[in-house]
Amino acid sequence: MAFAKRKWLWALLGFIGLLAAALAVPFLVPLSGYIPQLSRRVSDRIGEPVSIADLRLQLLPTPRLAIIGLKLGRKDELSIERGSIVPDLLLLLSGEVVLREIRADGVRIKHSAFELFDKLPKGGGGGWILVQRIVLRHVTYEQRALRLPQFNVAVDLSVVPSATVVRVSTDDGAFRATLDPQSDGRSRLAVSARKWRLPIAAAPLLFDSLEASGVLQHGRLDFHQVNGRLYGGTLVGSADTRWGRQWRIIGKAQLGGLELVPLQAALGKPARLSGQLSARVTYSALASSAGQLGNALVLNAPFEVAGGAWQGVDLSHVAELPLGTLSKGGTTRFERMKGDLALRGKDIQVNEVCVRSPSLVAAGKVMIAPDQALSGKLDVSVAKTGGFVGVPVAVSGTTADPSLSLTKAGVIGALIGTVLLPGIGTSLGLSAGSSFEGRTECQ
Repeated sequence: MAFAKRKWLWALLGFIGLLAAALAVPFLVPLSGYIPQLSRRVSDRIGEPVSIADLRLQLLPTPRLAIIGLKLGRKDELSIERGSIVPDLLLLLSGEVVLREIRADGVRIKHSAFELFDKLPKGGGGGWILVQRIVLRHVTYEQRALRLPQFNVAVDLSVVPSATVVRVSTDDGAFRATLDPQSDGRSRLAVSARKWRLPIAAAPLLFDSLEASGVLQHGRLDFHQVNGRLYGGTLVGSADTRWGRQWRIIGKAQLGGLELVPLQAALGKPARLSGQLSARVTYSALASSAGQLGNALVLNAPFEVAGGAWQGVDLSHVAELPLGTLSKGGTTRFERMKGDLALRGKDIQVNEVCVRSPSLVAAGKVMIAPDQALSGKLDVSVAKTGGFVGVPVAVSGTTADPSLSLTKAGVIGALIGTVLLPGIGTSLGLSAGSSFEGRTECQ
């Protein structure tokens, strides 16, 4: 019995010794001496500076090469805090170079890195290496127009490229996307998000939920179904993007019941307009590169706002100051506002504007220049004694500080009416000035 106990004790001590040796191997094998040679060879291969802080050989949990502090490019366009390369030892012994996994943690990619990747040599040289899986964790992508949270990428590869499965998720779990290959050569893309903010600096909209499904194939991504909930309303739409010699995007969206106050706040705009927005949006763009699509955007959106108000001026007092600019302050409340928004690049025009309330009707159009300057004309009819009085109003100023004043014809009409018949003549003159310029009807 004592002999058996000693046998098990020696076996346990032997196992502990082997474990200690395995843990000590990374510190016993001097790989740091290979760093200058390896960095130089990789740099010569890709034509860009490469630096490595440390190299280590680790046996646990499986044999792998650990790379610490990898930087690529003259301005560190790509950096990795820690990476590892895990070979398939059995296949390696048979002469095949197969990497079971390439993993990188703490990845930082600058937008300029993609220009660097385009300059890298394509194919040729070296032996054939098969990579079965690539894992990127805690990835930070730096691009001025995008505000991406840290995310993770897992790519499952095989000998057949079309069988590549890609999974992307944010660190907080708010966004998930999966790209699954199909037998016909296409890949099915599914997107799911909860409490997720659109990572576009100019429009960081917050989605309560978002579900999208589409197909990726041969330079084309077609999202045939998009459903979302945001700001108390809904979004249903589709988008078709193609690239090659040129980039093209075309799509549509139906918006229903979006609360405008939080929506404007999300866009960094003063909340001048309240109410619930509904719209039918169609858009398209054609450009030589993806970065130029925004400047080439063509968008049309008939819209309606229900039960809202416009902060900054009270149009119901438009007939009280016939010879000057309307004093700022106050609120124009309405039961319904509708129009047709047309966007061409950075130029915006709102046509067929129609605002209705029990005491007010306004119609016209407004233009917004790229510098946010306003111009346009509104025909405003307000309830006065004996009926409605029409007042032609010129729109000017900026989106942040709009200004409303009588048009020239309105001023002339008001002056003539005041001289001929003070009081009621002023109102008649305003209506005459509006008729002289051509009234815009509110349908």
